[in-house]
Amino acid sequence: MEIKLVRHCETEWNRLEKCQGVSDICLNANGINQSNLLKECFSNLNIDLIFSSDLQRAMQTSEAINNSPTRKIEKSKKLREMNQGDFEGLTFSFLRENHGDDLKSWRENPKDFRIPNGETLGEVQSRMINFIEDVVNNFHKLKNIVIVSHNLAISSLICYYLKKDLRDFTTFKIDSASISTLIYEDKKIKVLELNNTEHLIK
Repeated sequence: MEIKLVRHCETEWNRLEKCQGVSDICLNANGINQSNLLKECFSNLNIDLIFSSDLQRAMQTSEAINNSPTRKIEKSKKLREMNQGDFEGLTFSFLRENHGDDLKSWRENPKDFRIPNGETLGEVQSRMINFIEDVVNNFHKLKNIVIVSHNLAISSLICYYLKKDLRDFTTFKIDSASISTLIYEDKKIKVLELNNTEHLIK
């Protein structure tokens, strides 16, 4: 079984470098273009199941990928981005200037540091791992599963399957509309591909 982890396509908040979290933002024009390129990329893949975060930027991306008019996209709140609480809607530059100590604490201990009124990255990782394990346990006989989620949610999962500390999430990128692939074989899950964006180069 292969599990394609797709980060949603670009939103205007991505372009403006705003903290997005669980704020429900739709795709911008570039994001829609990216979703069309993803549609091409997946057009010849025999997809068995599509799971998606219920936030609209993920659902718009999922709907583009869905190459069967009769296939239902399975929505789940477990696939949402990390809830970033009081930081949502603020630009990264503003956060660096006004909340530098909080950002430093978060990068040093993302597993346990809680953004005010938000989640820890450890909590995000736990719900993502649980989701993947449920998928593997229930659908291990299928061949191709697509999961559309978000930057930190996917990053935390990749850290787990690469056996990296959560602090290492800053050492790699998960770009908008990128594809990372997990493979399940011999009762183990491994990272086969990380942050593939070749389909976006036209």
